[in-house]
Amino acid sequence: MMMYQTITMKQLEQMLDCHEDIFLLDVRNRASYEMCHMEGAVNIPCEELDEKMESLPKDKTIVCYCARGGQSMLACNHLSAMGYSVVNTANGLSSYRGKYLVKG
Repeated sequence: MMMYQTITMKQLEQMLDCHEDIFLLDVRNRASYEMCHMEGAVNIPCEELDEKMESLPKDKTIVCYCARGGQSMLACNHLSAMGYSVVNTANGLSSYRGKYLVKG
C-alpha cells in the first residue's frame, strides 16, 4: 500500500496562498493543460511520467492533479513507489473554480 496524503482543491488553494514550496504537477494531456490549468503547474501527462521522472524534484512535495482525481491517484501511486514525496488532489480540476485557474 502506497502512502500519500489526499487533499481537496480548496486545500491546494490554501497551500498556494501561503506560498508553500511545492511542485505542482498536472498529469492531464497537453490539450487539456493548454485549455486551463492551475497557476504555476508543470504539465507531464501520466503516460510520459517515466521518461520525464528525472526532471521531478526529490526535495519538494509534488502535488498532483488531473481532471477528476483518477489519473493523479495513479501518478501518486507510481511516484511514491519511486521514493518521491507526493500529495494527491481529490476530484481534480473539474471541481475547481478558484483564483489560481489559468485559462488558455
